[in-house]
Amino acid sequence: MKKLTAEKLKFCFMKGTENLLKHKDEINALNVFPVPDGDTGSNMSATMLEGCKYLESINDRVTMDKVLTAIKDGTLMGARGNSGVILSQIFRGFCDYLKGKKEISISNFAFALKSAKEVAYGAVMRPVEGTILTAVRYLAENVGDLATSNDFDEFFKKMLKILEKAVKDTPNLLKKLKDAGVVDAGAKGLYYIAEGFYKYLQGDETINLDVKTTSLPVEEIQFVPEDLKYQYCTELIVRTKDILNNGQEEEVRSFLHEIGDSVVFFVQDNVVKLHVHTNNPGRVIEKLLEIGELLRVKIDNMKEQHEHFIETGFKENVPNKKNTIVAVSPSEGVSRILRDLGADIIVLGGQTMNPSTADIKVAVEALNADNVFIFPNNSNIILAARQVSETVEGKNVYVVNTKNVQECIAALIRYVPDEEPGNLLSIFEEAISEVVTLSITRAVRNAKIDKEKIKKNEYLVFINNSLEVHDLDFHRALEEAFLKIKDLEEREIITILVGNDATPIEMNILEKIVKEKYPGLEIEKYEGEQVHYPFLILIE
Repeated sequence: MKKLTAEKLKFCFMKGTENLLKHKDEINALNVFPVPDGDTGSNMSATMLEGCKYLESINDRVTMDKVLTAIKDGTLMGARGNSGVILSQIFRGFCDYLKGKKEISISNFAFALKSAKEVAYGAVMRPVEGTILTAVRYLAENVGDLATSNDFDEFFKKMLKILEKAVKDTPNLLKKLKDAGVVDAGAKGLYYIAEGFYKYLQGDETINLDVKTTSLPVEEIQFVPEDLKYQYCTELIVRTKDILNNGQEEEVRSFLHEIGDSVVFFVQDNVVKLHVHTNNPGRVIEKLLEIGELLRVKIDNMKEQHEHFIETGFKENVPNKKNTIVAVSPSEGVSRILRDLGADIIVLGGQTMNPSTADIKVAVEALNADNVFIFPNNSNIILAARQVSETVEGKNVYVVNTKNVQECIAALIRYVPDEEPGNLLSIFEEAISEVVTLSITRAVRNAKIDKEKIKKNEYLVFINNSLEVHDLDFHRALEEAFLKIKDLEEREIITILVGNDATPIEMNILEKIVKEKYPGLEIEKYEGEQVHYPFLILIE
């Protein structure tokens, strides 16, 4: 094959998406932290899936310009996370170069890759090598060789070899990857997308975008801890009032650089898309509101193609109340506990399934109340909850900055439904400040923290959201964790939420340690049914 039609390009893109989805877990596993919460594969997949959605919405005759516009606009609107935003810019440069073509020749495709590199690098204020940018740069540097291919079969064989080399080279270009013993996740994702294109042209024309992902193949990752300088991953899409001139673009870029890092910023027609890590997301929003109106706001794992995890049926027969509670919960067991403590609406979500601003907003607007308190129960959900508090009209919305469900439970134990909202917020915050929380999980792979090694299947104990203990022996891990709690003898109640992965032996060990060494602690045990964390504990 020497030319690609519009229809062929459409299905190549969709096959690339399918191939990426098949390897999503593998790409997520390349994250350097040994807790199962990687998101690069998820972010790139969300970006591609939105492009597929736009492609599938082409109702009449499929033309090249319609396909290119769908890919360009769909990946823009679906871009999630740093990797997703850069991926959308790769496709933007690719599609812009091909605009006006009725068919794509081998030379056209090759030089479109060069355009993809230029646009992607232009969107990143400080390009970092050893990333997906390196992969697209390697392609751009080999345009001459690619363009002289006899057919697309030869072209993609060359392309995949180039990308394979780029992926292997990423650890040599980025110290963090070499220290962790992995290749870059974004570069590997781009390889799988290109491989999907090739598979379609080789005759594998069946496309399933509802595929099951692969198992995690990464056996050892060495984690090199870093101080978190900027807390919030902030992403905005803004429609500008007028087309921005170069001076305005540079002003926004400089502003973003001043207040954060990992900046990706670009203008596409009259739409601005940005990604930045910052401690002041509110300032970012205020700055962008000066030039236009917000179309979308995202943080961390927010899903563009999100499912609405909000429970159904909650809109009916909701009485008017002075104060109401919206709480995010990771499981049905935890949801039952939160309902018993007074939560009016539960939004399902958590470590690997962050609900969106829209999910939380629907819940808040469904309540017939003057005051609504939102408990996000995860640090990655707090900003989404704050966005709701700024956009809902007709009621007072308060965000209680809970970082886990244990803090939420501690706060709701002191819930007084008829209390004045200002006082109630103070009551909640006081309860959170006084409780000690433990979250216990297992390492899904080997790791290295400084000179100290974490082994696969070790117990990881987080105390107040900070990793404090790791050990293969559950008994030792618990004893060491309890010793780190300075005032444990003075506390009265230990509440244990038992997860789906907890074993009876582990439960017996936990109860035995508490009864023998801390007899003053009254044990309360509930079936939390949460995944990833066998035990979630709060000590009051």
